Amino acid sequence: MRITDIRERLSNGFEPFLLRLTDGRRIEVPHPDFIAVGKHVVVVLDRSDVPRKINVPHIVSIEDLPQRRRR
Repeated sequence: MRITDIRERLSNGFEPFLLRLTDGRRIEVPHPDFIAVGKHVVVVLDRSDVPRKINVPHIVSIEDLPQRRRR
């Protein structure tokens, strides 16, 4: 995974996604306000504002999140 892939995902009409990591974890990015992208590190906030620092080489893939129905 390249950092440019993540930046492109954020700039081309944002859709919620998951980052799949080398250890099997899946980190949800529900909104662009929940992620910061550096040169070699990505920081994702969870819904409780807990930051998760991820070194880019540990990101295996980006997956779409299922669309949630609005009430």
